[in-house]
Amino acid sequence: MELNYKNKNVQVEQKEKEFYDNYWKNFEIKKITGRLEIPEVSNLKGSKILICSCGSGIDTVYAANAGADVYAFDISSTAVEMARVVAKNNNVNINAEVMDFHSLKYENDTFDYIYGTDILHHIDCDRAGKELFRCLKPGGVAFFWENSDRNPILRFFRRMLFGKPGGYQKNKFLFFRRDGTTDEYPLTEDEVKILSDIFEGHLKRIYRVFYFFQLLSRFGWKNKFYNKFLFNFDKFIAKIFPFMMKYSFEQGIWMQKIITKKNIINKNN
Repeated sequence: MELNYKNKNVQVEQKEKEFYDNYWKNFEIKKITGRLEIPEVSNLKGSKILICSCGSGIDTVYAANAGADVYAFDISSTAVEMARVVAKNNNVNINAEVMDFHSLKYENDTFDYIYGTDILHHIDCDRAGKELFRCLKPGGVAFFWENSDRNPILRFFRRMLFGKPGGYQKNKFLFFRRDGTTDEYPLTEDEVKILSDIFEGHLKRIYRVFYFFQLLSRFGWKNKFYNKFLFNFDKFIAKIFPFMMKYSFEQGIWMQKIITKKNIINKNN
């Protein structure tokens, strides 16, 4: 089982910090009008929410537009500064800090909701998952849009083209290209199991689209007409074979903090 390959050391964390410091330098600041939505949460107004790995700052503004009291962090100082500037330009207030996901500075039971996009597959889910659980209020929800290593076909070709979990991840193979750091690999089933154990089974997956054939455009030939065709083909496949949704490259990870006797014993110890 591939459980501990993302147990981040200082060298890897520094590499990712440098990558995303450079990545977010060229982000174009713009007006943001949307609102953050979390599945099975009807209203964020008045809630306290943490945006993990705030990146461009878009999700922080979405959350503020929804009426939430917004906190955010990122390992990249460039991303944090970007989030602050984007918030200011959109006339909303946020509290953003440079912070390590594996060692959050917030008090226990602080947030009603925790949200992130494409961050869980970068981290040690055991260490960070415990921080998520600790910082959520009882009954609070953590939700993340993530990629997935669940599809056996995608898993086979992803490992053949770019590399296995824990190994060096190539950015290019023939005419196929991928984005991200050389340590980045999609969220594995072992990591989902780790998170589920931390939240004592109060974890479920949510799918909004079937994302499969579109990867040919994402990693291969980038053409808007080709991509539209693949998008519609994915929709067709999901309609005819709905059970295929669980093999989408995109998934939502929904977790809730439910207090049990086991939680209380572990906390006291």
